[in-house]
Amino acid sequence: MSIKIIQSFWTKPFLEQNDDESARFKAGWSSTNLFFYSALLSCLTFKKHYGNVIMYTDKYGNELLKEKLGIPYTAVYKDLEQLHDYPSGLWALGKILSYSLQDKPFIHADTDVFIWKRFPESFISKDLFFQNVEFNFPRYKEVLEVILREFINVPETLIKEYLKNGNINAFNAGVIGGNNTSFFKELAKQVFPFVNDNLLHLSKVDQGIFNMIYEQMLGMNLALENNLSTNALYKEMSPSFSKVMRFQLIPEKEYYIHTVGHGKKSPVVQEQIEARLRYEFHDEYYNLKESLDKNGLSDNDFKGVTEKRFQYLKKHFDWLKNTSWNEKMNTKFILNPNITCRENENNEVVLYYNSPQELKDTSFIVEDWDFFLFYFEEANSIKNAASEAYANESISSQMSKEQLEERLFSMVMDRCMFNEILLFYESVK
Repeated sequence: MSIKIIQSFWTKPFLEQNDDESARFKAGWSSTNLFFYSALLSCLTFKKHYGNVIMYTDKYGNELLKEKLGIPYTAVYKDLEQLHDYPSGLWALGKILSYSLQDKPFIHADTDVFIWKRFPESFISKDLFFQNVEFNFPRYKEVLEVILREFINVPETLIKEYLKNGNINAFNAGVIGGNNTSFFKELAKQVFPFVNDNLLHLSKVDQGIFNMIYEQMLGMNLALENNLSTNALYKEMSPSFSKVMRFQLIPEKEYYIHTVGHGKKSPVVQEQIEARLRYEFHDEYYNLKESLDKNGLSDNDFKGVTEKRFQYLKKHFDWLKNTSWNEKMNTKFILNPNITCRENENNEVVLYYNSPQELKDTSFIVEDWDFFLFYFEEANSIKNAASEAYANESISSQMSKEQLEERLFSMVMDRCMFNEILLFYESVK
């Protein structure tokens, strides 16, 4: 199925200083470099699998992305210029407007979404599809109650179900699209009057959450009201969104990454964006770096991934990409000899190590799956560690051996790739 890929970038929220964690200053990243790395990686991964990516932005966005940085969008449209007079806190308006401009089936992907293969045809066959359902997720309710008290002309579609049964239905729009383009036009027809009528009341609510309410909650309720066929990429999702940030499982077990809000502040996530871009698209990465410097767009205090650390990550990326599952299961790992473990005053086991991202000593309390680290005090494979652990009835009664191997694989990759707590045995013997 041929389908149009679109993205959006309204520059006003990107440019205006705002310390609110839900704001979009620097698109939520700690550095403009990271935003541009993310935008390029997102564009290139979607282009690789779909052949086209169209960007909706404004005049300055066109100047930045196309003229100065040369990010290779199939086309760039400046329709978001019409949002110029709206407050920067209403960052989701750029997405709402972009959706409404479509007349053919489309996928909209945020610029912090990356894919390593095409979406299943079954996923994109519905009237409306999105990343996941957000049913009674925290944070909506408090702002919604203020809206009910303080706002005027609140769309009935938004609040009808909530007033009836107290439930909050919403979707996450990290990736969103559909075959029923009239739905998105109707959503815009409801959103913009609602926002316009309440511009003077915005100071009474968390604007970051208000964006989620008028885009994701109103959108979901509108779809339910009209009996649209819908599909979610993930049937279950925790509010931490950890399921969509499992870089350590790309491409063996995962193909979709979305670095949601808080994830952008993680040194591990930040490192992965730059390292993956350099690894997957070497020439484009260096062209972008040169353009950032040439146009004075690079943050002076941005350090980026060191050469030593990149080579370490590259080895992991190569191994993940080029080995079979059986080879992965039989590769030996060992605890880094430089880590130490001690019990604290609460009889908890604390592991001390040097963070490869922040280059400083750090620690964490060993809990849950991290206790499996001690199966690697001597060189051991994931398959063998799983066999040893599976002899424990408390484990074998909860999952199959294959499921245990997959869980251990995730833990080993996490602690090896991200923290250097585990190492390839071949590299240290």
